[in-house]
Amino acid sequence: MNSRIVEPIKNMIVFLKMIALLLGSLLCSVAFADNQAKIDKVITHLNGINFIQGQFIQQKKLAGLAYPLKAEGHFMFWKIRGLYLATEKPFFNAMTITGNAMINWQADGTGNVAQEQSGIIQREINKTLLAFFSADIALIQQRFSTEWIFEKENWQLTLIPKLDIIQKNMRSAVIHGNENLQGLTVVAGNGDATTIEFTSQKESAAPTAAECHWFYLQSQEPCVAFK
Repeated sequence: MNSRIVEPIKNMIVFLKMIALLLGSLLCSVAFADNQAKIDKVITHLNGINFIQGQFIQQKKLAGLAYPLKAEGHFMFWKIRGLYLATEKPFFNAMTITGNAMINWQADGTGNVAQEQSGIIQREINKTLLAFFSADIALIQQRFSTEWIFEKENWQLTLIPKLDIIQKNMRSAVIHGNENLQGLTVVAGNGDATTIEFTSQKESAAPTAAECHWFYLQSQEPCVAFK
């Protein structure tokens, strides 16, 4: 083929490849910006919640057991104090998780600061739930690799541990929701899976005095202001 014909064709092919690369890069940038906008929307909403409460159902699928262990209870998240989780069935077991401690509660309302939290998986579930309810994405990204998936108003966040000590005990965590956090599934290193689903959620500006009680171990004076 005549070189005067071949050369323009080669140039055209190179030009078309460059256009394809530019379009691909542009589409990736647009998709990334759209995804980031959706992430920001989720975080902004969560960050605006001062107090929220509802019910939860927890299931643990353990190796060697033919059926899951089930528990039901009540939760409260108060932005300035932490996360309260109270199992009511099959028996009472309650805790308040804060940024630096955990309070164990008895059914009569007395409590004590836990000296040692039970199991690394439970500790990570507690920390991850508190971080996400608190919209502390910086802390989550510090501890996990993250992958967001959006489908209309629903979202899913997959977390893969970065730290070796966590990787040995936790394979992954998957959080999902729409406007609010709806559930969490954690898979342990041995394949055991813990799933928590949150239902009947209700937001309010602040807790009542009775609800406030579960966030203060010592003085109840701060709760007097709440009705």
